Amino acid sequence: MALPHSVRGKVLVCSPEGDVDEATVRGIADLAAAPHTGWSHVLILDMGSATYISSQGVASLLKLQTALALQKRHIALASPSPLVKRILYQAGIASAMAIHATVEDACTEAEKPFRA
Repeated sequence: MALPHSVRGKVLVCSPEGDVDEATVRGIADLAAAPHTGWSHVLILDMGSATYISSQGVASLLKLQTALALQKRHIALASPSPLVKRILYQAGIASAMAIHATVEDACTEAEKPFRA
């Protein structure tokens, strides 16, 4: 599975497409663990091209957030569609990770010091 991504300073921006499920998040985790990406601070998931997120996708995101927190890293979400945003809020994701209207907003916030 190709996962569009870019690195912006200390930030890794991933853009999952279509349905986000456990396999998608596993791909994101693999990318985040790859040393060639060179990120060190925040993983931003640009959800603008995600059409749906399954319950397994939500659970996997929370597990990934927990693993990254141990490394003093965290996840922020950006640009979710109304459906994906509703699912994320209903699942309580907003209490575990920030949800931003745009990737630019998420990147701006990522430049601020992180407090776990």
